Amino acid sequence: MKERFSIKFGGESGQGINTLGKFISKALKNLGYVTFAYREYPSIIKGGYASYQIDFSSQDILSSTKKCNLLTCISKDSITEYLPTVAKNGILLHSVDSFEFSKSDLEYLKKKSIKVVYINTSEITKSNNAPQIMGNVVMLGSIWKIFDIDLKILEKVIVEYFSRKKGIDIEAEKRCLRAGYEVEDIKNLQIVKFPNIKNRDWSKSKVLTGNEALALGAISAGCRAYYAYPMTPATSILEVLGNTYEKSGIVVKQAESEITAIQMVMGSMYMGTRAFTATSGGGFDLMTESISCSGMTEIPLVIVLGQRAGSGTGVPTWSGASDLNVALHSGHGEFPRCVLSASDAVDCYQLIQEAFNISEIYQIPVILLTEKHIAESIFNISKLPTVTKIERGIVKNGTKRYLITRNGISPRWLPESKNNTYLTNSDEHDEMGISTEEEIEIVNMSEKRLRKLNALIKNIPEPKYYGPKDPTVVFVGMGSTKNAVLDAMKQSKKRIGFLHYKYIFPLKYEKILEFSEKKVKIVLIENNQSGGFGKLIKQQSNFYISNTLNKFDGRPFFVDDILEYFK
Repeated sequence: MKERFSIKFGGESGQGINTLGKFISKALKNLGYVTFAYREYPSIIKGGYASYQIDFSSQDILSSTKKCNLLTCISKDSITEYLPTVAKNGILLHSVDSFEFSKSDLEYLKKKSIKVVYINTSEITKSNNAPQIMGNVVMLGSIWKIFDIDLKILEKVIVEYFSRKKGIDIEAEKRCLRAGYEVEDIKNLQIVKFPNIKNRDWSKSKVLTGNEALALGAISAGCRAYYAYPMTPATSILEVLGNTYEKSGIVVKQAESEITAIQMVMGSMYMGTRAFTATSGGGFDLMTESISCSGMTEIPLVIVLGQRAGSGTGVPTWSGASDLNVALHSGHGEFPRCVLSASDAVDCYQLIQEAFNISEIYQIPVILLTEKHIAESIFNISKLPTVTKIERGIVKNGTKRYLITRNGISPRWLPESKNNTYLTNSDEHDEMGISTEEEIEIVNMSEKRLRKLNALIKNIPEPKYYGPKDPTVVFVGMGSTKNAVLDAMKQSKKRIGFLHYKYIFPLKYEKILEFSEKKVKIVLIENNQSGGFGKLIKQQSNFYISNTLNKFDGRPFFVDDILEYFK
């Protein structure tokens, strides 16, 4: 039996396909499947075409496939757009009245042996005394019948969701679901290679997006303030923390600009309150002067940079990973920083906690990179990791705020009236914080700050290696590239390894050199065009990785991309 199956919903923005996908995803999870959900949508509120794809399996999966086994469409344009993504022996369900396939579409249907079923949801909802919008639920019932699974499992998920909303006719929802389940045309459809359930314990797992996990991680890290200006794909962090602030006690503020947001974070951190902000590339550009100010004043600073595709406004609702350079080099002058990169929801949960600890202990700006694909995809998590111990690096009192030390870390205390004067200065300054233009003091203070990197690199973990002891090929990458490679490793018979980097700067590159010395083929995999991570590796280690696999079309790596690389 095939170990994974894929279903895709297609429709217009605003038609509720995300809700449909979440219903199916949660119901499958409750059965004991491992699920992963990925969404694509245009940068418009209504119209166009959008998709929500759920891959599910009997074993761990972290990525999507290019092809789906079952496509369900509720708009004309989505049929035309997504029909080429249906796999051989797949099924197309749609509710578009009088839809006519083009000649090329008919040829594709025949070539791939795809079965097409039209479901008249308008007629079904009418006969069940329900509004037409409940036609979506009719489609869910039909899908569940194709799966040949007890309808009560899906019904429970839908009832739980709508019972929290006012003015919803729950009985009508149930009638439409049952009517879809009983559509005659789908009773004889056969699913090819449907996965078995091997571990019922997954029914107790949770489903979280990267941004939801990141918000939970921030709460666990003792964060008490969040300031941000909405920008895809970071916006949902603001929503999650805003919806839970009464329980968490976190102050949540939508600032009038990204400049205000980052300066409010600095003000809070200066006073001893853990705070952070999140944005995307354009918003991050506006923050760069404050990042430089953090470097000079040694005020801790945590920023989440949610990457998307393209420069300028780019392709704002699509994914990419081309902002490493701006994370590494933003801000004028020279000062230490740390750059982290999340790959999935678990990373998001853990690394935001690490970001706070590193920022406060070393008194530096920390930038945590995510991607639209990570931020908004839904990951199946059996259990969240243990909460990271909070380490703030704060002393009770001190005398010289910028005391020159061997490791570059000066004593930091809270600016309270009972303590000694805490003088902060964004001009170059001496150990007391008083402005200076003296040559020796400028050199000594600059060297003190950069010595923090020597201390930091000794304490950050090595990159994690996945794979056999004797690989023939090792992919090296950061971010979401990990997910597709790990999924491909389960399907390929080749001896593939993956060296995954979470801690990007300062960089520990020795593992790469070890594989090179063993004559292992090393392939750099990046979700961008110019290979920013490869350039960093070359700069830090003087080792050039000539084999590269790049993708920069706004889409993440699918498991198929990795398997096709070897063909």
